[in-house]
Amino acid sequence: MAGIGQSCAHQYRDHTSCITGGRIDASCCVDSHFQKACHFKPGLISGVVCCRLPAKSPQIVVKPPRKLRVYTDLIFLLSCQASGMPPPRMQWYKNGRRLTSEDARISVLSSGDLLVTLSRPSDSGLYTCEVTNDHGMDMANSYVSVIESKSGCADGTSAGLRSHGDVQACSGIWKGHVRNAKSLCDKGWRVCSHRNKKSIRDISIFELFNLPGCYAYNAASWRNSCRRCKDSRMAGVGKDCGLVNYRHSSCLGRGRIEVFASHMSSSCEFTPGLTTGVLCCKKTRRKGGNRRPSKCRPRCQHRGKCVAHNRCKCARGYKGARCQIAICNPSCGLKGQCVRPNKCRCQSGYTGPTCKQKQRSCPAPCVNGGRCQNGICKCPAKFWGKSCQYPLQHVLLSQMNGTEE
Repeated sequence: MAGIGQSCAHQYRDHTSCITGGRIDASCCVDSHFQKACHFKPGLISGVVCCRLPAKSPQIVVKPPRKLRVYTDLIFLLSCQASGMPPPRMQWYKNGRRLTSEDARISVLSSGDLLVTLSRPSDSGLYTCEVTNDHGMDMANSYVSVIESKSGCADGTSAGLRSHGDVQACSGIWKGHVRNAKSLCDKGWRVCSHRNKKSIRDISIFELFNLPGCYAYNAASWRNSCRRCKDSRMAGVGKDCGLVNYRHSSCLGRGRIEVFASHMSSSCEFTPGLTTGVLCCKKTRRKGGNRRPSKCRPRCQHRGKCVAHNRCKCARGYKGARCQIAICNPSCGLKGQCVRPNKCRCQSGYTGPTCKQKQRSCPAPCVNGGRCQNGICKCPAKFWGKSCQYPLQHVLLSQMNGTEE
């Protein structure tokens, strides 16, 4: 182990090393034998020599999307990750004003990404990520539009589940069977039934038990199956419903909820003081008509499939909330960008599968469609030469005339 200082154990003026004018060792061959040559030795080593890392201006390597559309009450994430030396300081702005920690819904993660929960229309605007250090700065912008989802209730309001595009909780009363409560639903909507099981199962457990009241729909559980409500055991959602059973299955994604408690005489009708309203589901187009709008907004990218409300199942080689991020293994490093699975796009001056090799320039520019690779011009099939300057016919004429070099 090399060292510097007059108290180092071994000094050789006639040898060469990392320093000028000799060699200084802080350990000896005996230490090497016991594999402790590079270890600290009390009484012999005073400390270490520290060198400053080369300075580098900051650069944002992972930028947020230029435009983003989000529905109210959902979560959105704006990515911003940067490199530089010394490590850059990061700050987010909205419409030119610095974001602070006053709003608990908005937070900056340790990675530098901006997370906004329970989005509101007031969150719309131009978001700017700014990174700075002593040697420069870099910026990236993203315009976010937060849109209110349309209510499925006849009165234009919604008692809950507004973040779902095809299920809404609508308050009100009705007479007779629960299917008669369609008057509480807006045009293009109807009272949810067993046929809407897929949409009902998208409601999370958190939403089911944090929804005030009890909202019925045209379904009933019988022998762990989901069927239409005929005369009793009407299903519902909400924390004030009469019966909750986590072990049995139903139209819900997990457990079973009924409007009436087990000790009560049940029906499929409105009950004052117990039923708050109904669940309204968006009507679907019949076969041959227009396709039902996707429940993932924005849509899943790169052949990703929408498997639930705002949840994408990505194809192999992609990741992210919308399958928008390609995966490269190994990674492209700081000199490249992963543009598709295991394919890196290198910055100018770098090459290789992971953009870690510095590119050698060619002595002369490559012409006629030739490409410079590691200092050599790779020519098309019809040209040759150090710069691909000769057509293939030139070889034949040189051989015939005896002038080939």
